[in-house]
Parts: sequence; C-alpha cells; structure tokens
Amino acid sequence: MNLKKLGILMLCTFLLTLALYGVGNAAPEKTQTVSPIDYGGLRIDITAPVQACPGDNITVTVATSASDVHEIYIKHVTIELYGVINATTKVYLAQIMHLSEVFISSHESEYSIAIPESISPGLTYGVIDCEWELMGAPQKIPSSGFALTYIENVALEQLQAEYDELNATHQSIFEEYTELKAGIKDEVDSTRNLMYVFIVTTIVASVTAFVLLMRKPKKVWI
Repeated sequence: MNLKKLGILMLCTFLLTLALYGVGNAAPEKTQTVSPIDYGGLRIDITAPVQACPGDNITVTVATSASDVHEIYIKHVTIELYGVINATTKVYLAQIMHLSEVFISSHESEYSIAIPESISPGLTYGVIDCEWELMGAPQKIPSSGFALTYIENVALEQLQAEYDELNATHQSIFEEYTELKAGIKDEVDSTRNLMYVFIVTTIVASVTAFVLLMRKPKKVWI
C-alpha cells in the first residue's frame, strides 16, 4: 500500500470516527414531567417532550408506583391525548391504556405518539382517568387534564429565521457603510487640509514674488 492510499484510508477512518462520535453524543431531547399525581398511595408521573413539530413522533413515558405501601391494586389507568386542528377543532391523538386489573409496586412504560402534519401550533393536552384500591379501599380521582407538548409554529419560526438572517445582513452592510463613510470622511478631511496648505503656500509664494519684483534693483557696477 503506497503512502497516498494509506493517507486516504486514515482520512476516511478519521471522518467515520467523528460521525460516530457525533451520533453517540447527540443532545438528548428536552423533556418535562407534565402531570405529577400523588394521591391515595398512588403516584403517577407523565413525562413528554417540551416541544415538537407537526409530523413528529414523540415519546410519552408513564411511570406508576405505590407511594405509601409495598403494593397497590390498579383497576385502570387510562390516558387520552388531544390536539387542535384549524385552531378550533379538537383532534384525537391517542388513548393509552397504561394499566388494568393488576397489582404493582412500580411500573413504567413508553408510548410513541404520532403528531399529525395538519395539527395547529400550540399546546397538546391529555386527560387521565384512574381507579385503584389501597388496602381494599376503593380510590378514584376525577378525570384530570394536563398540558402535554407544545407544537411549534414551523412557518412562523422559518419567517423569524429569515428575518434574523436579513437583519444580520442589514447590520453587516450598515457597519461596512459606516466604516466606508468614516474612511471617505478622513480622506476628504486630509485632502482639504492639503488643499489649504497648498493655497497658503501659493499665496505666500505669490506675495514673496511680488515683493521681490517691486523692490528697486541695486546699481550695477561695471
């Protein structure tokens, strides 16, 4: 293997290493706990992305645990998710049947939720309904609503990005114009000063010549 081939192979290996490093160290999706419930020995934490775009698939994590006892009987934990289309029409995103008729001490599941392309910007939301028994005593909370994930306004953000780019270009051009204007002003001032010096010098020379011409010539001795 000659040096040229060896160099190409080393370069390809280096680029591949960088690509794999970038994939392995990608910034994790920012999430938040949107519906913490801690009541009657039952704790439920729902975690979802802070924001998403139309057409995305988001991951919603539901973690359930017995907060006061070793085990709790879950009759059902049901979660329904909604969004809005055309700014007014409610659209059904998903129904999550998290748990049903089971004893648990802790349980966690992830659910993939598809965001429609036609969804309007703004908050998606959910409604959670659950029943359980604590030491044989029935427990229930009314259906509770919670904000889920904010859907970005892609068109508006694109316009904002274009505006920012144009504004940055405008600022750059304005700074270049200001620098050019200052440079031209300095050149004009310098030229003006040189012109003043030239005028003064010309006047002095003219006056000197005039005085010399007006002086009577001395007698010439032969």
